[in-house]
Amino acid sequence: MTYSIRKFLLFNLLIWITVTTTLTVIGNYMLDQRDIEQHLDGLLGQSGLVFQALIGPEFTKRDLLQIQEQLNDIPNAQHQFSRPDVKKTLTLEDKFQFQVWDVKDNLLIRSANAPLETLSSGEEGFSNIKIKGNTWRSFTMTDADTHFKIVVAERFDSRVKLARSIARDDIFIMLLIYPLLGFMIWITIGKGLSPLKKIAYEVSNRDRSNLSIVDSTSVPIEISALVDELNKLLTRLQSAFEREKRFAADAAHELRTPLAALKSQAQLALRLKDPEERKESLNKLISIADRSTHIVQQLLTLSRIVPEEAYALTDISTFDMRRLTVDEITDVVPKALAKNIDIELISPEHALALQGQMTSLSILIRNLLDNAVRYSPPNSNIWVRLEEKPHAIVLQVSDNGPGVPPAYRKRIFERFYRVLGNKAHGSGLGLAIVQQIADLHKGIITLESTHPETDTGFCINIEFPKTRFNKKN
Repeated sequence: MTYSIRKFLLFNLLIWITVTTTLTVIGNYMLDQRDIEQHLDGLLGQSGLVFQALIGPEFTKRDLLQIQEQLNDIPNAQHQFSRPDVKKTLTLEDKFQFQVWDVKDNLLIRSANAPLETLSSGEEGFSNIKIKGNTWRSFTMTDADTHFKIVVAERFDSRVKLARSIARDDIFIMLLIYPLLGFMIWITIGKGLSPLKKIAYEVSNRDRSNLSIVDSTSVPIEISALVDELNKLLTRLQSAFEREKRFAADAAHELRTPLAALKSQAQLALRLKDPEERKESLNKLISIADRSTHIVQQLLTLSRIVPEEAYALTDISTFDMRRLTVDEITDVVPKALAKNIDIELISPEHALALQGQMTSLSILIRNLLDNAVRYSPPNSNIWVRLEEKPHAIVLQVSDNGPGVPPAYRKRIFERFYRVLGNKAHGSGLGLAIVQQIADLHKGIITLESTHPETDTGFCINIEFPKTRFNKKN
């Protein structure tokens, strides 16, 4: 089941934005209530001080009655004020109410809509009192000179309405900008995912044979690992295709001559009348077939080995290098006996533990021994030495062959390269395979002459680290 990253991010972001915004509105509502109460309490206290300053000891009862008459003339609760910039009407009930009492608890003056009952609980300062089902917040203070008790009060529901009005406005603004927020998130996510579209477009529109790596210079950090792995995959694919092309070209190049020789020998054998000559021609035919088989085997081995990629090795294990060398010597003994060549193993008697791929290392040893037998003259010797070092095992194979001049030693690992004047049959791939396997195992190869004074014989040393691979490999 596929899904859209953009829709997933948009949906989840809007959900979390809704949750956090809702929690913010609730938190603001609670905090606004507290701040509104503190602010309005301050206004109540300030209003009380103002009334205390206005009503002094020089006021007589007649003066207070005149003030009350003037207060009653002020428009009552049904009178409405309007503001051009505010649609909601404000009534006097939304404002503060006040009362002035004498020492005998006689109501001297009050605001037009203030109740006749006292708005004070009798305590100085702030208090709450319930009158006719309405809760009032009041501030009470007594004048030290006149002993008048001044009470300034406000209904609680007006405070609640104010806090709810602020919360309602917050919610309205949130709902108003919600579509814009969703649109901007949609655009932003699309912009953030544009590198993925760019990479997908680049890969989908390239030629099938184009396995070059994807440009990662402007790739975001979040997908750089994906692009890197894609580039590694493309590199491996390109290497595999090049290896296949090289194998086809090498096979065509190397098999052209032996196949032509096979045809010529077969035609010659058909024309020969003498049984001995025909037998000799058929033996040559078998020899050419064996050489062709050897070339194909070497080409197949070379095509499976990728020295530049460490992951080409599988089935890594720890094995006895000495036992593996003995097994390979045993396999090559029949070829050596045919030329009366003696193979001598010089090695410690105990096991030599080495970590690596046993199959590929057996191919390496076999190629070294095969080369030594192939290029050594009859009635000669081949020495195989194994030496154990603290962190490495050294394999040495030396023979009594013609040797390789120092000037040509760097080239003998090239594919199909053979030293001029060499009469031994071969494909020129054996040492190329040896080097590739040694490189995979981080082996160090050194070359020298078996007999330095005559510059004859060939000696190859390969030093393998004992532990090269971790368990993951």
